Amino acid sequence: MSVSVDIRAQVGGFSLEAAFDAPGSVALLGASGAGKTLALRALAGLLHPHAGRIALDGQVLFDAAAGVDVPTRARRLGYVFQDYALFPHLSVEANIAYGLRGRSPQATRARVGEVAGLLGIGELLARRPAQLSGGQRQRVALGRALAPEPDALLLDEPFAALDAPVRAELVAGFRTLQERTGVPTVLVTHDAAEAYLLARDVVVLDAGEVLQAGTREQVFGAPASPVVARLVGVSNVLSGTLTRVDGTEALVEAAGLGVRAPAAGLAPGAPVTVGLRPGGLDARPAEGAQANATLAADLRAGLRGGPVALRLDAGPVLTVDLGPGSLPWTGPALPARWRVQARPGAGMVWPGSPAPSHGLDASKGASTPYPER
Repeated sequence: MSVSVDIRAQVGGFSLEAAFDAPGSVALLGASGAGKTLALRALAGLLHPHAGRIALDGQVLFDAAAGVDVPTRARRLGYVFQDYALFPHLSVEANIAYGLRGRSPQATRARVGEVAGLLGIGELLARRPAQLSGGQRQRVALGRALAPEPDALLLDEPFAALDAPVRAELVAGFRTLQERTGVPTVLVTHDAAEAYLLARDVVVLDAGEVLQAGTREQVFGAPASPVVARLVGVSNVLSGTLTRVDGTEALVEAAGLGVRAPAAGLAPGAPVTVGLRPGGLDARPAEGAQANATLAADLRAGLRGGPVALRLDAGPVLTVDLGPGSLPWTGPALPARWRVQARPGAGMVWPGSPAPSHGLDASKGASTPYPER
């Protein structure tokens, strides 16, 4: 599947200008209000941009200049809404069968049974949505979207309303489903881990604009800006000064940390922004002159080798992933004083001072499963 989007839309006071090309399954990643769902609705034909063009696998679905606007029902797209939008008065079987109108009763029952078996909800067919758990409702909504054998699935935050353990289970299950069905997906999410696990390409949106688009390795491995970095799980973003350039490598001082990163044409003395993932920092208990940080919160996750919050003596609070090796020195209470250092090559550097975080929770994605940089 290839998706080509270049649209402009105005919804109330919000402007959306989205342009990207994705040759495979794609995630639209951004904070609330970024314009992700509007872009998805435009793909589905539920929103009509005032300018631009949309094509799926070469088929033009919308072209303002040419007067093309394929109706939603003719776009062969399955849509899973954030609240699932199941019909409360219909059984699970009838909900899944809703998009199969025009088929014989025998063919409909066969397809519903096939989809229900694929999703593991065969025993739920007689129930109504009110009798289902959140995870079961999500599977039914997915079944309804899959039943007509769409060319692609459009998913609007399909896991957002679920508790963390259920969400993790369903994300893993959906990844398997992608492999088994081969149905391409366009996923709207604010969760970096979901984007990385479930999409080949990632499009990062903020305030109605595309900040970066590319493969997940490109976007997560080399965020184009501090805003993108925060969205892909780089939870430590600091002000710094470039002190020296050695060939293609820059040495940056940030809040007392020495950080090495690609120079990217920067000049010594320039103000910069530094990004470090939790796993890009090394933290060990220390005392006296060796210590440069204190425990900012007695996070019980530290007892399991998870992330802890450490306050540098210079002021900023860092999220640090202690890793499995921390277990020998953690106990009922974590040590109060720590020595924190940036791992070689773990830093990211951008010119200028940090931009506002747009209300993003920098702790999101701190332990997400993508390669450390």
